[in-house]
Amino acid sequence: MKKSLLFLVALQMLFIGCSKITLERIEIQLDKATLNPIQEPGVTATYKILGYSSNGSAKELDSSKVAVTAKTVNASGGVEVIKLEGNRVIPKEGGVASIEAIYIGEGITLKATKQVVVRPYYRDYHKTLVLKLFMGIEGDPVVKDTADLIFRHKDPSVICTFSEALNVIKRVDNITRGVPKIIYLVGWEGGEGGTLYPDWSIVKEKYKRPGDFTALESLRWLIRESRKYNTTVSLHINMVDAGEHSPLWKEYVAKDIIGKGLDGKLLVNWKYFKGDPIYHVSYTREWAEGLAQRRIDRLIDMIPELKEGHTIHVDAFLAYYPPTNMALSPWHALKEHGGIDMYKEVETQRKIFHYWRDKGFDVTGEGLFWAYPRGEGFVGLQPMSWWFPDDKNFQMQIPERLSARGATERGRGGQELRQGDFRFGSSMHGEQIFLKNLETLPGFLREFCTMTLPWYYLSQLERVAFDKEVLYYSDGVIARVENGKKIIRKGDFILREDDNLFVPALWRNKEIIAYSEEGYRDRKWRMPEEWKDVKSVDIYKITMHEAELLQNNVEINNGQLLLTLDKEDGVSIIPHDDRIN
Repeated sequence: MKKSLLFLVALQMLFIGCSKITLERIEIQLDKATLNPIQEPGVTATYKILGYSSNGSAKELDSSKVAVTAKTVNASGGVEVIKLEGNRVIPKEGGVASIEAIYIGEGITLKATKQVVVRPYYRDYHKTLVLKLFMGIEGDPVVKDTADLIFRHKDPSVICTFSEALNVIKRVDNITRGVPKIIYLVGWEGGEGGTLYPDWSIVKEKYKRPGDFTALESLRWLIRESRKYNTTVSLHINMVDAGEHSPLWKEYVAKDIIGKGLDGKLLVNWKYFKGDPIYHVSYTREWAEGLAQRRIDRLIDMIPELKEGHTIHVDAFLAYYPPTNMALSPWHALKEHGGIDMYKEVETQRKIFHYWRDKGFDVTGEGLFWAYPRGEGFVGLQPMSWWFPDDKNFQMQIPERLSARGATERGRGGQELRQGDFRFGSSMHGEQIFLKNLETLPGFLREFCTMTLPWYYLSQLERVAFDKEVLYYSDGVIARVENGKKIIRKGDFILREDDNLFVPALWRNKEIIAYSEEGYRDRKWRMPEEWKDVKSVDIYKITMHEAELLQNNVEINNGQLLLTLDKEDGVSIIPHDDRIN
């Protein structure tokens, strides 16, 4: 019996030894899946194709047996995102591309794909809180909306001066625990009585600091000083509007740049302020005359500090007039007058994006897929959108590091933000909070902790799959509704349960921010794996001023922290004896 068993085992081993080892799958390996030729000039990636056999072994395949190609997945204008040379991946334009490998041999065909992201941006917007600060507005509205926070101010023309802006920036930096920030100033330009667009050469004197000779001097001072508080101050500008008060008006009319109706007469697009009708510029005509380039150059020369921030916000960068869906200039859109329709205008807008980039600037914008040809989201050109579409397919295809967001959902009357889909996250704006009260910043901590904080954490991960209402991220993080509650977790580590947050502040060395909308007592929070060696912590109250020590040397038991928070309370948690500020 024993000999029979041995014989059977020998036969089985012989069969296994004689059985053919087959190739079962192939895989593309990249040393870099994201390329940024702006931050790392000359950067390339390398790839290799691995084959996995039925016996579990793996080896690099002979390149002569594998056909490897690259194609664009999503990029504005369908441009070539990457090029392959040998085993190198060379970035060409911003967007998402894929590398496809096909192996044919031994009677089988195997295929593999790998995604590559090219993000030609100066700044990391998926790691930055982007805000707007409204300074003031001139003119008498045709219809004064009493719900508009701007017109609740005694003097809407001076809501915030440059001196006051720095005080706001200091308080915001304290609340946000030093997260990198960009603040775009709205209404910084112009004179009394109406818009000066398309001109950007005049900084409003009403915002000047006492003791400075000009408002321009004060603005440049603010940009420099804000850097001390983890903040880049830049400008909110407009490239489509034009008004009769502008010092450039006569030149733009004479050079046939202002939009016209089908009758050939200058076309008024809207009348927001009395006596100050607004017209639209044709980007294509302005570009052809070299005037778009001229005004960009003049702005940079006027405020050289802007270039160190590498960012500008172009508001209302639309390709057609959305209320009526007509061209910016219907007369110019006619074939006999140039055929400058929205498609031609978008081609010029792409040139404008590239021009700003060549000058050292990223261009952020108001929206995506709004007032543009169908499907145009300026992917690879516009790194951040103030209003972001709640399109799950787009969000799954386009990573946050390529197209970052502000908010995704407006509240009532535009005065409040809603959190949108917590599984994808969204950031805050700050603009409406500043308009309410520059001193107390009501609700700023709440919006930062319930919106920006979890968004920032999720933005560093890959969105892997969205299945049965569950969003799966890389690193084992998932976001879903559990027992009626909004949950973001990594295993047993809970980052979010509704509006109770316990989130690592990834921009700091080692710090957790905890916040509660309603408050709680003696709640146990599981500490993240990265904190396993931390035995005790110090807990500080987050305020607009320096953080206040609440509890010192609080012990962590079995990897859990016992915490009590009051309503709308936020705290910073750091390892015991680390420096908080």
